[in-house]
Amino acid sequence: MKELKIACAQIDLALGDKKVNLEKASKFASMACDKNADVICYPEYLTTGYASEKINNLAEPIPGPSIEKLQSIAEENNICIVASLAEVFRDKLYNTGIFIDSEGKLLGKYRKVHLFHTEPNYFQRGNEYVTFDTKFGKVGLMICYDAIFPEAARALALEGAEIIFMPANWPEPFIPQWLLATGARALDNQVWVAAVNRVGTDDTFTYFGRSRIVDPYGNPAVECSGNNEEIIIVKLEPKKSEEFKNTVNFLQDRQPKTYTRIFRN
Repeated sequence: MKELKIACAQIDLALGDKKVNLEKASKFASMACDKNADVICYPEYLTTGYASEKINNLAEPIPGPSIEKLQSIAEENNICIVASLAEVFRDKLYNTGIFIDSEGKLLGKYRKVHLFHTEPNYFQRGNEYVTFDTKFGKVGLMICYDAIFPEAARALALEGAEIIFMPANWPEPFIPQWLLATGARALDNQVWVAAVNRVGTDDTFTYFGRSRIVDPYGNPAVECSGNNEEIIIVKLEPKKSEEFKNTVNFLQDRQPKTYTRIFRN
């Protein structure tokens, strides 16, 4: 992994209003660019919020108009973008994470595997974990509820991901679980985790923010102070992960033959 600066954009989302949300995304990308960030990560459902009952009319193909706008934002600000959007594909809906590079190229997408609460009423589950080769190294994506399942982050780490980005809409009152899950997934796999939660309210939940970038030891490198809109930026130091793995390497010390029970339903 090469040294890079990551920005987390902790923002409120206007329910169902793509124009307002994309304008805010552009504003925060400009702020991150001014601070020389290489990547900016936004919350889950960036363009729409969790507009569950309206989502059939709001979901778009990927690529589609919202992706094209995000590609322009990335190129204009010379910054990579990570986000999650509602995708429609062959008449089915997915909660889909995307990675756009600083030249505006869509490197790929990840469809959320673990659906939360009422999401299964509207969305299909993804069926694989995806990593992306970037100019900084290999990165992976999880989305929100995925963090509760250690297998998701482990699958990404086994594919070589050194950074896991995690857009989220994580609601109150589950602050302790957010802090524990994001820290544990980083420590479990000796990777960096950039977890970006929204703030504000929608028709169902209130969101507490507390976006954070966690180092490979499971310690927060930087955190948002609370439930206000905020941007945080930190420089990731590759040597921190390398030194830790040279001391003890969790992936190498695994004993997969003893884990067979995990794979039985």
